[in-house]
Amino acid sequence: MKKILGLIVLILLANCVKEPVAWYEDVGIVEIKTDTTLVTFHVPDTDTGPGNPGWNPWGSGSASQDLSITLTEKAKKDVAVTTLCWQFFDVNGNQVASRSESYVPPIEIDGGKEFVYTVSIIVDEGIADDLDDADGANNDYNGRGTIKFIAEGYDLIRGENINCIYSYTPIEVRK
Repeated sequence: MKKILGLIVLILLANCVKEPVAWYEDVGIVEIKTDTTLVTFHVPDTDTGPGNPGWNPWGSGSASQDLSITLTEKAKKDVAVTTLCWQFFDVNGNQVASRSESYVPPIEIDGGKEFVYTVSIIVDEGIADDLDDADGANNDYNGRGTIKFIAEGYDLIRGENINCIYSYTPIEVRK
């Protein structure tokens, strides 16, 4: 009788839950912030012949900018950041390029602390051409887009992959 009564109580308790119970991982979370609101890259056109208007996607011209990146651990967990990735998107949200930088040894961030880092972002003629073509008139040496920054790494206590709060930085390209 006690077993049947216990089973009935268990069934009644289970029926009180109206939706699935979520399982949340207890891992480190790294938030990325950049120090600028708009970054302009002045990319030279290396092939200015009459038959090649605009940037050449295979050209050797490029421009770089140093950006200050702040990595902040938000979950009070000690973490190690092994890779910083950045992806270039045009104004339509299409990814046009991706780059990354790996850290050996990894960047260790204590729980709740931040780490400021400077990364050199390079925009070549191929990226500039894609951004130019996506935002209106082709080959006018003007384009806009966005860089998405992503941190990858692991929790120093259990080795679980960290979660990341991305950063988005608007960019423009000009000749």
